[in-house]
Amino acid sequence: MAKLVTGFNHNIKHRGKTYHVQTEDSGVNNPHIITHMFVGGNILASKKTSYADIVNAENLADVVRELME
Repeated sequence: MAKLVTGFNHNIKHRGKTYHVQTEDSGVNNPHIITHMFVGGNILASKKTSYADIVNAENLADVVRELME
């Protein structure tokens, strides 16, 4: 199996502000992806997505990476 992606971090500029977007995989023992959007160190929004229904997928690492992207 391919190595699972642990996370992505991106900075996005919009209307003079820089937003930091952080996405993390909690792993197959706690199968969900969490994305936080920050501005100035404060969380503006969070989203938690479960992938418990696909943990036995043959290409799990690829599927999780695609969900995170």
